[in-house]
Amino acid sequence: MDMVHYVGCQRRVAADRGLGPSRAVSLILLLSALLMAAGSLRNLISPAGYWGAWGVWLLLALAVAWPRGPLDPAWRRPRWVMGSYGVLCLAMLLAAAVNRDAATAYQALKIAVIALMFLAMWGLARHADWRQLVRAAAGAVIVMLLSLAISKYWTVSGGLRLYIGNREGSVLASYGVLWKAGALFLPLFLADLAVRSGAWRTSGPLAAACLFITLADGSRTGQLVLVMIGVGFLAYLLRRGGWSLLNRSLRWLWLIPVLLFVFLLFNSWLHGGPGDPARILDAAWTRMFETRLGAGDPARMKLLQAAFAQIPQCQPFGCGFMTTGADIHNRGTLMPVHNAYLAALGDFGVLGLAGMLGFLVAAILPIWRAWRGDVDLEQGFFVVATAGSALAYGVALMLNTFTTEMSEWGYLILMLAFAWAPPKTSA
Repeated sequence: MDMVHYVGCQRRVAADRGLGPSRAVSLILLLSALLMAAGSLRNLISPAGYWGAWGVWLLLALAVAWPRGPLDPAWRRPRWVMGSYGVLCLAMLLAAAVNRDAATAYQALKIAVIALMFLAMWGLARHADWRQLVRAAAGAVIVMLLSLAISKYWTVSGGLRLYIGNREGSVLASYGVLWKAGALFLPLFLADLAVRSGAWRTSGPLAAACLFITLADGSRTGQLVLVMIGVGFLAYLLRRGGWSLLNRSLRWLWLIPVLLFVFLLFNSWLHGGPGDPARILDAAWTRMFETRLGAGDPARMKLLQAAFAQIPQCQPFGCGFMTTGADIHNRGTLMPVHNAYLAALGDFGVLGLAGMLGFLVAAILPIWRAWRGDVDLEQGFFVVATAGSALAYGVALMLNTFTTEMSEWGYLILMLAFAWAPPKTSA
């Protein structure tokens, strides 16, 4: 199988990892986690400014990750990931040529840059350890918590959506964006809880914070991702360690819902101000079990119906970027279908869909190797955490539009990079 040699390469590159500039790697990982978590930053500093920040990150990552060039014989390139980018770019260029659409060609260029950023992240992962990745995720989650608290009292212009009903956002991540930092970083803290006996002191509160952030956002997609992550985590615990490891790992799990309720209490107090303690308690308790999963979504259904009608007419090369959708509000503006795979099929043709599905395969392969036991137990938890997070993101795309924004793709390149170049487990 054309994948990273998880076990054999660990010994061959152990010395090389020790030579890496550890502090620089930690700072660059933290910067990437902050940039992807603060997805609404582009509304404050402009999309060009946001891409400029990622450009600075790319230069820093390349300077640290590739000091001796990218052709390290100890590692194979992640061909499934790069192949998916290549097929997707080719599909977009063909669609641009057939439809004479410069906008589609421009989006293909952005995907090519994102592919380069993945390579930089993959190279960075070879010089990092799991603790550095966990700390970077922790820094991003803490900043999201602080921004959410600050947003109760201070906002800035830029068209940020901070509140709608019970859905909350912050100056750095509006609702619909905020949940990703919580749900997609959660597997890292769960893996840390499973492999380190004292991790409950740090990763326990951080796991609770991830749940709180996702619930505060109120995204149904985020809530579905949480269910997937919980089921997958328990399944892998039982598969690799049996009931004994499950009991040991879950010994401190009761701490997470307790801390989650504390976060919700504090949030209710901040949101409503000092008042009746019973009201604050009731609001927090209600929010803890509140879900929007049972609510219907007629807009998404109309978009899906329109997409199924349009897609056959656009084959085999697609009709161009953001053409698959409908004007469901009768405002003269087309809304793209909220399914990235159908959008890729309609916009870029069969090759576009193949490229998008390739990322799902690239996430499943590391999980499969860990599931078979080809990776040692501790390493396996983090491989499953990162690849599982990438897979969860891929599944979430079934309910979201196709985009070329780094605030979206950032999670995928980070998690797939570490899943395909897994570092040694750090004590």
